[in-house]
Amino acid sequence: MPTPGPDDIARKRAAVATLYETHYERVVRYVHVRIGDHAEAEDLASEVFTRALRAADTFEETGAPMEAWIFKMAHNIVVDHFRKKGRRPAAVPLEDAGSVASDDDPAAAALREQDYVQLRKAMQNLTEAQRQVLSLRFGGGLKSEEAARVMGKKPGAVREMQHAAVLKLKRILEEQQG
Repeated sequence: MPTPGPDDIARKRAAVATLYETHYERVVRYVHVRIGDHAEAEDLASEVFTRALRAADTFEETGAPMEAWIFKMAHNIVVDHFRKKGRRPAAVPLEDAGSVASDDDPAAAALREQDYVQLRKAMQNLTEAQRQVLSLRFGGGLKSEEAARVMGKKPGAVREMQHAAVLKLKRILEEQQG
């Protein structure tokens, strides 16, 4: 493979900057769903784009979008985060869950916070791959094809895994409701 020239590197860095502007919040949501701490998710998302900027000259254009590369990097940073911490959060603390509640109705906000905490707790019963696919699809907003690239799977396998995860979550949440 030829060494990228200055124009290639500048173009790739500009692409990372554009991705930051358009995808930062999606990466934060993905990381937040995975780790359960919004402030830490923002820090880790910033780390994703810092690493991407540093590594822009090594990005190989294979036809896969740079977005998949960014989310793969986010996944790797989340894995590193858990290795360093040596734990998985059981649920999002209520003060962090408040970030999902945004309207002025305190009762509705409290119900959403409670639902979010129950969902996070239920997600702990899924496999790591199921949590990842749900985080990519719903937290990161990726299409199944994009999530498949990040996970190194076929789109059909990702859709099947998502379907199984949603059914399992539904069953768990129904059991919690009594």
